[in-house]
Amino acid sequence: MKKLLFITGLFILFSSFSIFQATAQTINFTEDFSKYEIGASPRCIKTNGAATVAHPTGQQGKWLLLQDNITYKLNRPVSLPKSFTFEFDILAKAEQIKDMSPISFGFVKDNAAREYISNGGAFVQLHYYDADAVNIGNYDLKKEANTKFDLSATANRPLHVKLVVSGNQMAVYLDDTKLADTLLFQSQAGRYFYISGPNQSEHGAKLFISNFKIAGS
Repeated sequence: MKKLLFITGLFILFSSFSIFQATAQTINFTEDFSKYEIGASPRCIKTNGAATVAHPTGQQGKWLLLQDNITYKLNRPVSLPKSFTFEFDILAKAEQIKDMSPISFGFVKDNAAREYISNGGAFVQLHYYDADAVNIGNYDLKKEANTKFDLSATANRPLHVKLVVSGNQMAVYLDDTKLADTLLFQSQAGRYFYISGPNQSEHGAKLFISNFKIAGS
């Protein structure tokens, strides 16, 4: 009887552990900052600077204002799973897109927010001052691809970004245009999202992000 109870207990323990693992590796996350007041610092964001919710003139909803030379990450202790889809919107408010220096976003090995990150890990870089250049790569893998996308047409309106990760592959979409689908991750490397504001903005140009949606397992 004791042996049966012991075996039953182990079964329950390991079953619970398996459920916990499955839950830990499954994510369904959305954030549009609608529950925050203007000027608030959202709890879901960590940064080495200031994180401020704003309402850009002429735009719907609330957005996170990105400061120059500052990196932003999700306040999430667990790495993203092996396969997932990560979507969000970028809004570059500017007289012309060339008023903003390049920005980068992607996934790095840890979730520390101590310093500015430029082209870290599996990255995408939007070269606003070139008006149409996008770089995608991972320098740890000695990979970099230069491609084209009309960034000038995205000034003062949301640009939708979709990153589809499957194992060590990542596909990159801007406004449903596929720019790449290639090997960008090292095996067993952590996958923590980051986005870095421009090094410099001129003539009052500002960068915002919102409408996060992450799903995967």
